[in-house]
Amino acid sequence: MNDSSTGASLMSTPPAPLPPLHALAAFEALVRHGTVARALSELGVSRAALTSSLALLEARTGMQLLIRHSPTVELTDEGLAYYHAAAAFARGAADWLHGLGSGFATEVRIAASPGVARLWLAPKLDALRAACPGVALTLSASESLSDLDRSECDIAIRYCHPADHEGGRILWHETLGVLAPASRALALGLRALPELLASEPLIEHAFLPWTRLARQLGLAELPRQPVLVCHDLYAALLACARGDGLALMPVQLTQDFRARHGLKTVHPLRLPDKSYVLLVSARGQARPVVQACADALAALAQPVAEADTGLTQGPQEPPPD
Repeated sequence: MNDSSTGASLMSTPPAPLPPLHALAAFEALVRHGTVARALSELGVSRAALTSSLALLEARTGMQLLIRHSPTVELTDEGLAYYHAAAAFARGAADWLHGLGSGFATEVRIAASPGVARLWLAPKLDALRAACPGVALTLSASESLSDLDRSECDIAIRYCHPADHEGGRILWHETLGVLAPASRALALGLRALPELLASEPLIEHAFLPWTRLARQLGLAELPRQPVLVCHDLYAALLACARGDGLALMPVQLTQDFRARHGLKTVHPLRLPDKSYVLLVSARGQARPVVQACADALAALAQPVAEADTGLTQGPQEPPPD
């Protein structure tokens, strides 16, 4: 056998095991959606056909991939690893077609903390879609970085210290300010901050305690306890807009909300805090379409990064973890 015939023979030999594409597509869709009903809706097949495809896939691979698929999907360790490989294959094919400009869409998954997802990212989705034509954007709200580590998202926006994540792109540095309804902001601004802390009702987000401001002002402790403590940034802002109390909030992140709901900062003092950082998964770094979406997000964040410059900041003490 000559070299050319050997090369032809090798190229015609498929890798093993190579399951039918319908079985691979059924498995990928089921795990991605997390429920049988949604997978059936996308695939346009019957439940029996889906079950048959999954059984065929396990038979061809010789591995148990699923512990169960109803009512929720639970994977074995081998199944999770195989899903990542199948998803990478599907995204690679979609990216290639998308790159041809042939009208095919490809998916980019973005994860953000609930606060930035609702207050900044959601209102920017139309602009992001316009900047990334042919890209199906999927947005999820999560406080965990594990979704990025497990490649469950392509891009993550996190509120963190930039030095903690190598390769992260800073969208903007955040500062904290005291907010109140515009109708009261001018009068409140004429009073000293220690007096406000001692006399006004306070609304607190669990991760942004008023004790930080008290320390900056040289107070041994907070003069009075908050009347409301929220784990939801949006709920805390709504309570402040209703006039329930003052709120210590991220100034840059909330600028659109403040404009819509009539909230103002009552004092020029700003407390330096963490930054909003854009992170890209290891697999996402190899996808040009993901990098293009990351560039578009950074461009959308530029007006926020440039806002509220030249304001008085408190001492640069490291923010608490």
